[in-house]
Amino acid sequence: MELTGKCKEDFEKWYELNYETIGLRSFYLAEFYELPETMQYGVYVDFFDSVEIYMEIIKDGIYFESYVNDEWLNTPKTRSETRTAAIEKANEIYNLK
Repeated sequence: MELTGKCKEDFEKWYELNYETIGLRSFYLAEFYELPETMQYGVYVDFFDSVEIYMEIIKDGIYFESYVNDEWLNTPKTRSETRTAAIEKANEIYNLK
């Protein structure tokens, strides 16, 4: 579960403004990336909400509502796989803008 491209750049700027003391960016970001994926997930969801990419995980899949379009992604087998798929798809949507 890793952000890429413009999405990663913008996330890191957003993270600095919302979760860090300015000036210690690399230290705190390094700590964030060391967290288990389950803990990173909530912060990623907050970021995507802030840029109007909303994801809703429901029993049969993941629904995305965004400025690009609305999309449906079938749910992988496990909760962990579903979280990863949700963040990867949101990353892809963000990088389309």
